[in-house]
Amino acid sequence: MKRAMITIHLPTHRQACIRNYGPSWRMLDQVYDGHIADYVHFLQRQGSERGFRVRIDQHADESAISIQTHSISAGAAANDWLDAVPDFWEWLH
Repeated sequence: MKRAMITIHLPTHRQACIRNYGPSWRMLDQVYDGHIADYVHFLQRQGSERGFRVRIDQHADESAISIQTHSISAGAAANDWLDAVPDFWEWLH
């Protein structure tokens, strides 16, 4: 049993990543679309080593990422891991 299920809501994640990068770089949507699958695989590998399952869906949500778990401590561990792992742009560089 995995400690937590982390879901990346791709439409919301995409919008947040592009908006948070800033207006100074052109064609952000193409860069995101061209590399998001590799980034998700990175998160899946890293998360699996720590007992987290990372998946994606195509549903827009209030947040870009949601966490489902059976315990508060597992949810806190998943949040801590997400805070420590490189975000999309950090990983890309």
